[in-house]
Amino acid sequence: MKILKIKKDGSRYLICLSNDETLALKEAVFVRHNLYKGKEVDEKDVAAIRFDSARQEGIDLALKKLRNRKTEQEIRTLLLSEELCGEVIDEVVNYLVDYDFLDDEAYALLYCRDKRNINGYGPMKIAYALRRKGIDDDTIDRVLEEYTTDLEKDMIQSVVEKKYLRGGELNKSWEKIVRFLLSRGFHYDAIKEVLSQWKN
Repeated sequence: MKILKIKKDGSRYLICLSNDETLALKEAVFVRHNLYKGKEVDEKDVAAIRFDSARQEGIDLALKKLRNRKTEQEIRTLLLSEELCGEVIDEVVNYLVDYDFLDDEAYALLYCRDKRNINGYGPMKIAYALRRKGIDDDTIDRVLEEYTTDLEKDMIQSVVEKKYLRGGELNKSWEKIVRFLLSRGFHYDAIKEVLSQWKN
């Protein structure tokens, strides 16, 4: 078959083929395949162009979403929701990883620091959230290495002093404070050790 006509339509090129098919392609795909009026293409060429076009759509969408950091699982879920096939999704993810747009370990480390320093989360809550985002346990263990037991106890101490300490005494029941700190993701042993300086 032959390319009969090429028309620019906004950000896309419309490629009209002699079999009455029309391809709507982004400029990057149009240029990569060196398309021009009168060029002969076969079914295999058209399939490759279609695949490349879907891949480009996936890359552009993923890059747009990556302005807010994402994990590989989140990107895969997003691309799946756009009804891209598994092969295209794999290609997009490989591209993002190759060009350092997607790095689960770097994401997890930044997430851990943000949730610890900004939200005041304990290590268990951070680990749970990262697991839900598709980060594997080995990576979670590595990024939580800097969240030491001493740091965790310092954070618990800070929460207790700001929220529960009045005139050297706790202003809520020990059990209520423990429940709150557990809900923030701190380990029970660390909570107990910090609270042991006040009477139960």
